[in-house]
Amino acid sequence: MSNPVFNSSIAEKFIQSDDATETMSIQGAVMKTFILLAILVASSVYTFSLFMNGFIDKVNMLTWTGLIGGVIAALIAIFNAGNKKILVPAVIIYSIFEGLVIGGISALYTVYTKGSPIVANAVCATFATMIAMLILYSLRIIKCTEKFKSTILIATAAVAVIYLTTFIVGFFNPAGSSLLMGSGTVGIGFSIIVCVIAALNLIIDFHVIENGANMNMPKFFEWYGAFGLMVTLIWLYIEILRLLAKFSDRN
Repeated sequence: MSNPVFNSSIAEKFIQSDDATETMSIQGAVMKTFILLAILVASSVYTFSLFMNGFIDKVNMLTWTGLIGGVIAALIAIFNAGNKKILVPAVIIYSIFEGLVIGGISALYTVYTKGSPIVANAVCATFATMIAMLILYSLRIIKCTEKFKSTILIATAAVAVIYLTTFIVGFFNPAGSSLLMGSGTVGIGFSIIVCVIAALNLIIDFHVIENGANMNMPKFFEWYGAFGLMVTLIWLYIEILRLLAKFSDRN
């Protein structure tokens, strides 16, 4: 599967877990997702409020803290997927840290676009995209077949390689990364493609949660399903923010 949070070995951890007295439900996973989103929003609002009050140094510190802490919390959640006592606190802490990152990145793009309502537009676009993908998946207009999953996996991996290559090239030659990262036609086209790939990852996330319910996975898999969905939503938001900034740069 394309989302690194979901794979067959992790599913085995839940199946083999001793904590399987109660099974998960789609409604439960949705509720857990809203809980994690609420935590992330509160954390991001706190960081963004510091920016609005001029505490730029604190914002920078919290953004880097959130970035490093979020990676660590995510790895702890993934490697302890079958352990409820570790998993649940880890995904909650992950949401707190990622909120700090989102708040810091949102502040950065607000400065970059000179105070435009780019953050509000990106938030609305992210949730609109999620709802649209959910409708497309629910009506089976887009079916999560093995071919679909493998295609999205390859596309997502390609994006990761491109970003890594661009970062390395840009480190030694900043002008060398301007084609894809810039606000030209190629740069905007690339961002649109990445946004589409991120959005299609949501289809796989929905499929995993639905399959978990159908397979009677343990109740705490709801937290893990919500965690996987959060990872994709955060990526989608950042890509939409980047795309809107490129459009703003052309005006």
